[in-house]
Amino acid sequence: MGMGSVSLVLLYEPATARSRPVPIARILDAELMLLVAKCAIVQAEARAAELSQADNLLGEAERAEVQRLRTVLALLIPGLTITDEPVVIVQ
Repeated sequence: MGMGSVSLVLLYEPATARSRPVPIARILDAELMLLVAKCAIVQAEARAAELSQADNLLGEAERAEVQRLRTVLALLIPGLTITDEPVVIVQ
């Protein structure tokens, strides 16, 4: 069985639940994929930290999910390692 490919897809998500998301563009830029993967990790870590404030057990479960996300993304995204420090998102 061959290895699949990874790409970024820009979706339009209609406001109604009856309509499905519509793919707008497919992006194959490796640097952008690496950045998006790191941003996904940052967001997952932020959610884990937020949940930890409300409930330590939920936070711990979410931190385990963050580690799983890191592992999966490291397998799929060239250049990403499990120990990579995620980027800091400045808003």
